[in-house]
Amino acid sequence: MNKDKIAKEVSASAWFAGIEQNKADRLVACSHVRNYAPDEFVYLVGDVQTHLFLILDGRVKVSIVSQEGDEFVLTMWEAGSWFGEGALLEGATMPLEARAVNSVTVLAVPIASIDKVLDTGVNFYRSILKDMIRRANQLYTLVEMLLFKPLRVRVVARMLHLIELFGQEVKDGIVLPLQFSQSDFARMSGGSRQRINKIFRQWANDGIVTKKGRHYIVHDIDALRAALQINEDD
Repeated sequence: MNKDKIAKEVSASAWFAGIEQNKADRLVACSHVRNYAPDEFVYLVGDVQTHLFLILDGRVKVSIVSQEGDEFVLTMWEAGSWFGEGALLEGATMPLEARAVNSVTVLAVPIASIDKVLDTGVNFYRSILKDMIRRANQLYTLVEMLLFKPLRVRVVARMLHLIELFGQEVKDGIVLPLQFSQSDFARMSGGSRQRINKIFRQWANDGIVTKKGRHYIVHDIDALRAALQINEDD
């Protein structure tokens, strides 16, 4: 991807919406492109970062990790999304880890260059504040799910969220093009792999969700949505 196209991606993104094209060009000139292999870390918990990241290609997952190495996936971002906002607090360490899901290309933008390029940072910080509020609302919903909803509902919510982000319509339903294991859903939903396996077996028996090769296919999206109203696990 050449610099002109990257600059257009920046000006079309949520955090820099409305930026003049010449300023987007200057911002890209101050930045650099990084490539990450699948499962490679963009940053780890405790790292000190000085850049914001715009995903140009691929997908990145953001997770909380315990001292024992247990992982809980908070969210996933795809092309056009910014992440790494923790670096805006100068000198602070990153509270989360970011890791490439597949082959990922990002634009790493030095935070120090933002105020230099922009005449005023008011619009930028207003845009990022709006996006942070939106993300916080999503996080509050996730916390509510974890605290008050049974595991089956949490798995349903995660599947529907992934379908909303990445789902592709096919002849017999909606396919999730990314490769997810049951262990991945356990990490995203706060349950054991054994209980996740039971849920997916039931879905397969009912014809709601099946796995073809390495990809899940949702055959009955309405049944999956209806399962959000179930307040008891089997």
